[in-house]
Amino acid sequence: MKEELNGFRQQHEMSYRNAILDTIKNNTEVLVNQDIVSLFQKPPLDSMDLLRTKFLNLAKKNKIVLNTEGLGYLLSQYRSYLLDCCDEIKSIRIDTLSKVIKKEGNGVIQINKKDFVTLNKKMKKVIKEKIVEGTQVCIMDHIDMIFNESVDSSIKTHMIDDISKYLKGMYQRQLLENIDIKVLVKDTTLMNSTKEQGERYLFALDHSKLLNENDS
Repeated sequence: MKEELNGFRQQHEMSYRNAILDTIKNNTEVLVNQDIVSLFQKPPLDSMDLLRTKFLNLAKKNKIVLNTEGLGYLLSQYRSYLLDCCDEIKSIRIDTLSKVIKKEGNGVIQINKKDFVTLNKKMKKVIKEKIVEGTQVCIMDHIDMIFNESVDSSIKTHMIDDISKYLKGMYQRQLLENIDIKVLVKDTTLMNSTKEQGERYLFALDHSKLLNENDS
């Protein structure tokens, strides 16, 4: 009877741990595949495309007409380049959090705020490097594609400078800030979900007849 009871308890503990691991995976899938991807991919409407709008506004400011086909191609390449890092950051988050989960004295698994500090720095480093690289290799290295042959060289040089400043400055900062916000929300959601699962685990231990049969 005692061995059978211990078996039930071990099974209960294993199910609890697996549920936590599934929660980490699902939370990360939503963070990356929905939240972060939404910031990288092309918006459904051109009017929502801040990058495209910025380029066109700069062209208007400089009184020139851009090659919109070339612009569309560069932005498409850039976005595809950014999306390439999603699988990597997903793996980093799932692997890291799966290793840091630990049981407290009462047997409850905890994920604490400090567990995200190094992880989020690592993820941000990967994302920032991808943004910097993508800006250069996908846009700046092929920036001539957006200009028509009739554009004056001095105007072209001035606009390229404006584009570079925007992409490497305000745009990059805002993109990383938006990612930070989405990561923070999912981190908080994961901590709360883990806490709730711990409470259910303890409740089952205290109230389940199957887990509390007399083991004498």
